[in-house]
Amino acid sequence: MDEAEALGELRQVCPSASLKTEAGQRYVDLPALKVPVGKDVVVRDALLTLQGHSNYASRLFLSRPIAAPRAVNWTVHTVLGRSWHTPSWRDVPPGRPVEMLLQHLKAYA
Repeated sequence: MDEAEALGELRQVCPSASLKTEAGQRYVDLPALKVPVGKDVVVRDALLTLQGHSNYASRLFLSRPIAAPRAVNWTVHTVLGRSWHTPSWRDVPPGRPVEMLLQHLKAYA
């Protein structure tokens, strides 16, 4: 799958998705991502790593934390000149970016 096709799939979930790079690390910028939290939906800006970051195979960074039973042990990282929050959520296998995003969102379901 090429980047254009992957970005097209991500735009079905987040219409403003775009690719960003910092220090050789690739990210998908997901502004105003709608995050399902139980029966509600919370909106956060988000960044998805497409490769390993801080000893995780992938990370989903959010502009602010979300209270959810499985989203625990939050840490703060500075990426692209901004502070981002991410819980400890492991075992997201590498693959199509949209599938990686959906796996990360399970932390909030």
